[in-house]
Amino acid sequence: MRFINLTGANEIGANCYLIEYGKRRLLLDCGSHPRVEGIGALPRLEVLAARPPEAVLISHGHLDHLGSLPVLHERFPKAEIWMSPGTAAIADRALHNSASVMIRQRSEIDLPEYPLFTHGQVDRLLERAEALSVGRTAEIADAEVSFFEAGHVQGAVGAWIESEGVSLFYTGDVKFSDMRITRGARFPDRAPDAMVIECTRGNTPSQPDFSWEGEAERFARGIREVHEAGGSVLIPCFALGKTQEVMKLFYDLAEEGRLPRQHVYLGGLGVAYNEVYDELAESLPRLSPRFRLQRDLPWKRLNPRGAAALDLEGGQVFLVSSGMMTPRTSSHVLARRMAREERHAVFFVGYVDPESPAGRLKAAGRGGCADLGGDAGAVEVRCRIESFDFTSHCNREHMAEYVARVAPPRVLLVHGDPPALEWMQRELQRRLPRARVLIPPPGEEIELA
Repeated sequence: MRFINLTGANEIGANCYLIEYGKRRLLLDCGSHPRVEGIGALPRLEVLAARPPEAVLISHGHLDHLGSLPVLHERFPKAEIWMSPGTAAIADRALHNSASVMIRQRSEIDLPEYPLFTHGQVDRLLERAEALSVGRTAEIADAEVSFFEAGHVQGAVGAWIESEGVSLFYTGDVKFSDMRITRGARFPDRAPDAMVIECTRGNTPSQPDFSWEGEAERFARGIREVHEAGGSVLIPCFALGKTQEVMKLFYDLAEEGRLPRQHVYLGGLGVAYNEVYDELAESLPRLSPRFRLQRDLPWKRLNPRGAAALDLEGGQVFLVSSGMMTPRTSSHVLARRMAREERHAVFFVGYVDPESPAGRLKAAGRGGCADLGGDAGAVEVRCRIESFDFTSHCNREHMAEYVARVAPPRVLLVHGDPPALEWMQRELQRRLPRARVLIPPPGEEIELA
């Protein structure tokens, strides 16, 4: 069994990994780079010209794992496409929205190669996609494949792949502890011959006194303080996963009397993913299966044009995408307006790319100056800036503990910036001195077994 990393670099980028066993080839994910536009956002699909895949497994519905799938399908239309039922429902919204965004950006940012795929191409690949439920096994490209719950977002899975007595487990993105809606990962408690693990938080040490409940109380207290001062709160949020978990947190805090029951402004693709979560509420393993996002928490829709004209009088909450404050999104428009006023606040609730407008605002903090990109230029930050650890990725200690417990003889480290990968390599080598713990260079073939 051989492994080739098809991402552009060792980073959190366009996740895509090729596995070869005998004369068979299987692809793990086919994402697009979240910080790159145009052709450069694709993984190294050119490598596949001489090594065409017979199938692709999609771990979950975030675009850094899914976003290049229509391009792959056009190049290799015979390749089977497999994902969980939850991810299939999410992929419909995610890929059609991506096509719409690229059609609009073709003229807005003058990228003649856009769109990289069309709505028709999305429809064709979804018609071909096969759904594999957790707990079942399918024969895919002469391998036995089973999916395991990965936490992270609804529908996310890790994949166990076995052929001719050689096995590999791919975690995808994982969260071991329960969130508000999504259950923690239920991964196999046995060792494969090789394991491919995500390392998103490998450079983020855990706080010894951290607890989800303590963070929720700090979050509620912060919102009350901002509202009492006559301000409003902007929460830039990933549309898939984070929006739904934070909405359930608002609902719980209101039920417990720690926050008033009030309308929350929602914007972007988060509303569409709320609909998917509600549609799948009783068919997927999850917490609070009777809770409905669209019904049980009052909300109002917001778009970028509305965000530019909205009255920002105090006491409001804006839970809007994009989480990175991409220019011209609702969160970017609101941040430009709110950052200049002391009474307002921006609360970050998960991972923020340090090179994004959100990352620059977070780094500047109150009293600093942040370049928000677009036509905003540099903005003096007078509003309150806070960060809350409601991440949907497992912390590095939990990942290291899981890998050490099952003790695979080979571990490949992906989906992390270089410091994160290097910390995980050192820690796992310390815990598993006989194992080979590798950071696979992009494009290099690695023999696994």
